[in-house]
Amino acid sequence: MSINKKRGIFLICFIGLVFFIFIVTLINWQIMNSDYYKKRSIENNSYLIKTDAVRGEILDRNGVGLAVNLNSYRLVLDRLNIKRELENDYIIYIVKLLENLNCEWINILPIELENQKFKFSENSESQISILRKNLKFDKDKDAQDCVQELKKRYKLKDSYNIEDSLKILSVRYNMEKSVASMSRIYPYLFSNNLDKNTVLVLSEKFTDLKNEINLGECLRIETYLKRKYLNSEVVPHLLGYIARMSNEEYEKNKIKNYSMDSLIGKSGIENAFEDSLRGKDGQKLVEISRKSGVARNIFEKEKSIPGNTIYLTIDSELQKVVNNSLKENITKARETLGIKDCRSGAAVVLDIKDFSVLAAGTFPTYDLSRFVEDPSYYPELLADKKNVPLLNRAFNGAFAPGSIYKPLIAIAALENNLITSDETIYCKGYYDFYRNYKLRCMGTHGRSNLKRALSKSCNVYFSELGRRLGPDLIKKFANKFGMGIKTGIEISESIGIIAGPEHSQKVGVHWYESGSSQAAIGQSDNMITPLQLAVYTATIANNGVRKKTHLLKKSMDYAKNNVLQEINEFNSEISENLELFPENLSLVQECMREVVLSGTARDFVKYPIEIAAKTGTAQNSGSDHTTFICYAPLKNPEIAIAVVIANGKNGKISKNVAKDIMNKYFNLPEKTK
Repeated sequence: MSINKKRGIFLICFIGLVFFIFIVTLINWQIMNSDYYKKRSIENNSYLIKTDAVRGEILDRNGVGLAVNLNSYRLVLDRLNIKRELENDYIIYIVKLLENLNCEWINILPIELENQKFKFSENSESQISILRKNLKFDKDKDAQDCVQELKKRYKLKDSYNIEDSLKILSVRYNMEKSVASMSRIYPYLFSNNLDKNTVLVLSEKFTDLKNEINLGECLRIETYLKRKYLNSEVVPHLLGYIARMSNEEYEKNKIKNYSMDSLIGKSGIENAFEDSLRGKDGQKLVEISRKSGVARNIFEKEKSIPGNTIYLTIDSELQKVVNNSLKENITKARETLGIKDCRSGAAVVLDIKDFSVLAAGTFPTYDLSRFVEDPSYYPELLADKKNVPLLNRAFNGAFAPGSIYKPLIAIAALENNLITSDETIYCKGYYDFYRNYKLRCMGTHGRSNLKRALSKSCNVYFSELGRRLGPDLIKKFANKFGMGIKTGIEISESIGIIAGPEHSQKVGVHWYESGSSQAAIGQSDNMITPLQLAVYTATIANNGVRKKTHLLKKSMDYAKNNVLQEINEFNSEISENLELFPENLSLVQECMREVVLSGTARDFVKYPIEIAAKTGTAQNSGSDHTTFICYAPLKNPEIAIAVVIANGKNGKISKNVAKDIMNKYFNLPEKTK
């Protein structure tokens, strides 16, 4: 065989082999492993996009909605369908479209126009600081400087008028601050507050928009679940709110897979139970077409998991009574009784079985829905220095307790054998044990044993007990009963102050020996929160067992099918068992009953439910505070109540609030005496 013939045969075989390999490869790609290579092809032209998890709802103990999710509508812009050079034109077109429909669009740029000049918006210091930081500007740069720099950054043409320029810059700045800045594949949220009428108008207009600079391909209306605070004036201080993260919050939480535009609990229950309420975001795979448009969702790679439903221990109906009673009685004190500086107060109701918070009222209060929806409302609340409505006085307000502190002093003295039930102390109207210091009593009680002294609230008797105890023992027992320490509540609370040398040293004031006598009657530097006073009262009623105070009743999955956690009287955590001598505790409980039968709380002597109580008046600048603690029923106690009316002066005011609470709880007529 000639060489040329051999070469021809080799060439034919080689070409045949190549075709054979090619055919086998095609069969492998298109038939045998088509799904695998199809997926590879998709992944090479696709992106993973986060799908937000539905946030868990917050309900009261009976399932009444407090923070819920309602169907809402938002307008989204798919930036991939827009040529970069036309983006500013599209933005101003959409903004004007929304403004013509009286629909809000997201505007976080802290700059506005005044007399055709740019200026920084009022009450926007933090946003102004962030803007300057993003632009790498010093503090001396004004709004005009910022606008000029933003124009360069976003390549804004001079052909736009001054109003349109500011609107475009605002949207572009928000795009940069939001998740849309990460890539053009992420849609931009233009408005998250479309009403049904706007949705109908926009839906009709979308057909026309397809012929107007292709807008119909870029804009879409999405249905989503929006956070809504129902009964928004019931427990605003406890619920808290959610909002978009600050730069600092993002840096802190990005490790938990938060994105730059994630919503996060800022305060209250929304913040305390953030991890449980948030849920877990999912992922979907989106293919990008050759025309740089979003072609379709390929599949949901990972399903989002909704957050858990939180049931609070709060009873909404009881809470409303507390709020209304505080408002009515404080208003009455100021306008009818002429106590002009009586403006605020708080009341806390605890379930004695597990120390759960049934109600926690604070006055003045505010509207949580308006707080999250009206940008002008927060500065208005912040500027109200006289009433300070944002302060949660029930948990964070600290007040001199006055004579409601005396049962604590009685227990401490009995437990340390510094007094007996029969021992008497003579009251001549004032206490003058210390040289150059005289402490006055509210009456002249003569010789009094513990029961008489507590029922008549004798300052002389308890000043002497304070002297015998000294500051260290008083502080020790105050802490045991939950005062001057954290109660365990899940949200922010004040620790308060227990008077003594330690605190005096902190504030640079000399501690005098007479301070123990003052402290024993609830004065001196003592500052106790209403929550702590309720815990103290509940501990007395619970025979010396103090439990961890809490707002969580139970948590369930979002569908409410499975209980994940529940706190009740059987599994509630014990903070401390004081292990008091039963006869000592029983004596003090009898004394608190005597306060009702023959003492300063005789208002309740004919009340249908037997109660044990103690009244208090605390001196301070302005009118005296009026305080009241009680538990009921006397046998087998169910609830403990603490009421503080700042500058209330008249003790009847705080007692009226407690009476309204018990009327509601025990289902008695409103005017029951």
